[in-house]
Amino acid sequence: MISSQPETPKVSLDTELRNAAAKLRKHVKHATESPWITSSVWSPRATSTSAVYSHAYPTGTVESEVVAPGRIKSGYGGIREPWNAEYIALMQPSVGAALADLLDVEATVVAARIAEDGTEDYAADFGTDHLLQIARLINGEEAAR
Repeated sequence: MISSQPETPKVSLDTELRNAAAKLRKHVKHATESPWITSSVWSPRATSTSAVYSHAYPTGTVESEVVAPGRIKSGYGGIREPWNAEYIALMQPSVGAALADLLDVEATVVAARIAEDGTEDYAADFGTDHLLQIARLINGEEAAR
């Protein structure tokens, strides 16, 4: 059976890594500045409360709010299940910027291996190359081919 889907051109491993780094940097550039923290905010009539704030802005300002969803506890406000908020705060822009730098370093190493060998066969160890898997997830691709 002939597929009507056009064939997608193969992207080199180092390009996959650099694309993921560029995507991260774009999001870091437009994200609220770090550091981010979690907070249980009391609001007796709220159906949801803010959960993650940026310390780069004055507390209580609109600019300080990073993400607002959170379930209240029995009408007393505050976050009942803080795990999503805490995870989001851990993945603040400074973490994304550092990960982008790491992906670029790996791309340089992979490009050098490809240039030396002339093939991608040994440029990355697919069994343990976690950075390539991360890059593919960031790029919206499958983690492993």
